[in-house]
Amino acid sequence: MKNVILGIVFLAAGLALAAWGFMNLSSAMHSQSWPTAEGKITSSKVVKKVERYTDSNKHRKTRIIYRSQIRYRYAVDGRAFTGSRITMADSGSSSKKRAQKICARYPSGSICTVFYDPATPGESVLKAGITFGTIMFPGMGILFAVIGVAIPILGRKSAHSRS
Repeated sequence: MKNVILGIVFLAAGLALAAWGFMNLSSAMHSQSWPTAEGKITSSKVVKKVERYTDSNKHRKTRIIYRSQIRYRYAVDGRAFTGSRITMADSGSSSKKRAQKICARYPSGSICTVFYDPATPGESVLKAGITFGTIMFPGMGILFAVIGVAIPILGRKSAHSRS
């Protein structure tokens, strides 16, 4: 019974992650055809976030996440907007160097190209299209769902072989 519950949890989490990931992937694909506007980077910095957590062995751990925080402004049909998304799947990383590299690509005060959603011009990114992050989330969701189906099946086979 424990295997069935664990399988259901993995399956539900996997399906939810895959659904969200595929919606995000669809948005990323559509962003390739979005119109562009000239923008200006208003701030560009690396942000450090310290996360404390307890692992499965009850040990206290600390994880450091670095994130590039880019802010920009742009105008569409005379209306001013601000944005902060670089891609459709922005995420942090344990690599400070990666975050610094992204900030170096978008230095404060520089002119940039902003891709914006014509239906909702306040929705924008600096880099349109599919990225590793937009593929990773639906992929992880599918993997979790497959594991969710496999856990009860493999658990049942294991129980039969012990009998």
